Amino acid sequence: MASTLTVSQLNRYLASNIKQDRKLNNIAVTGELADTNINARSGHMYFTIKDNDAKISAIMFSSCVERLRFMPKNGMQILALGSAEYYQRDGIMQIKCTDMTPLGEGAQKAELERVKQKLSKMGVFSDENKKVLPESPRKIGVITSLDGAAVHDVLKTIKGRFPSANVVISPTSVQGVYAEQDICSAIKRADNCGCDVLILTRGGGSGEDLKTFNAESVTMAVYNCKTPIISAVGHEVDTTLCDYAADDRASTPTAAAMKAVPETKNLSKTLEFYEDSIYKTMNLKLGKYELRFVILCNKLSSLSPSAVLDNNIRRLEEQRKRLLSLSPSGIIKEYEDELSQLDKDINTAVNSVADLHLHTLEKEYSRLCALDPLAVLKRGYAHVTDESGKTITAEKANVGDTVNIKTAGLDMTAKILTVNKIH
Repeated sequence: MASTLTVSQLNRYLASNIKQDRKLNNIAVTGELADTNINARSGHMYFTIKDNDAKISAIMFSSCVERLRFMPKNGMQILALGSAEYYQRDGIMQIKCTDMTPLGEGAQKAELERVKQKLSKMGVFSDENKKVLPESPRKIGVITSLDGAAVHDVLKTIKGRFPSANVVISPTSVQGVYAEQDICSAIKRADNCGCDVLILTRGGGSGEDLKTFNAESVTMAVYNCKTPIISAVGHEVDTTLCDYAADDRASTPTAAAMKAVPETKNLSKTLEFYEDSIYKTMNLKLGKYELRFVILCNKLSSLSPSAVLDNNIRRLEEQRKRLLSLSPSGIIKEYEDELSQLDKDINTAVNSVADLHLHTLEKEYSRLCALDPLAVLKRGYAHVTDESGKTITAEKANVGDTVNIKTAGLDMTAKILTVNKIH
């Protein structure tokens, strides 16, 4: 008879056996990602790995999710590393994933995103680090393949727009095993040949054809280039990391050449405009300088020794004529008038001082009058003294003493009959 087990016993038995199986403790499973969900609170990721015939649940804890170098998305083909385990409570078989790697096109996209994020943090794509393109370059470096159509488009455009420019080609392969190293060398070579601006270009192609221009080494070579560089890789719909790192980007090789050099016709119009502007400015400044020159000449003439001497001679002549016009009596009369006026001024000053002193004396006299003892007696008071003339006080007043009483109009002698002290 078969043994009877509870659900817990069975699940525990299965979990124990799966855990002890070494083959299941370190496995790699390939398949398509589905039902991907990252818990907002814990950060754990729950997902399903499936193929055409089967699927299995999986979990990756937050500590492992944080180490991933790409963002897992449903539909990706991935290689999951981890161990198989049996979840006893729910009776579910699952994979506890510790690492994950995208496969095929997904791996390329993940690597591209990793490089892009890394270089972005370094400031490789920042607008602050981009150099300004020269307006009229004399020497232009072109970094491209000699076998492609791009080099012909660039040369034709430059010749048609700005034929006086000198073009230097730094040849390189643009795809293949050695393309990455070749392009870095070609950029360095062009950067050291005295060019005013560089053009890095190739024709269009698939994502696989353009992957060299997404390489970290090529992107850094563009970024580190001392000469302003224009990137024109692929067509309008294609964008590479080199485009982001360059000082300017063009959608096609022809567009890059148009950005690199001005058109001679437009340049001639610009020169005519500047010539006219300079001519007008010079005439305006010349007119101002001529006016200032006339003013300075007049001022210089007025300050010259001869002009000063002439002015002094004229003033002396006027004084001489004035003295000759005055007779001796007239001179005496002039001085008498001055003395008369001086006498008046002295009298006025003396009178003013006298009035001031008189006013001061009157004020002091008023103060003295206010302190006069007789003025007090006139208000009805009396001054009482003993026979020796000393003022009688309450302590010295005795019955029978003879006293002298002085009022405002009388001097009297009396005898004290009674003494009453007033408290």
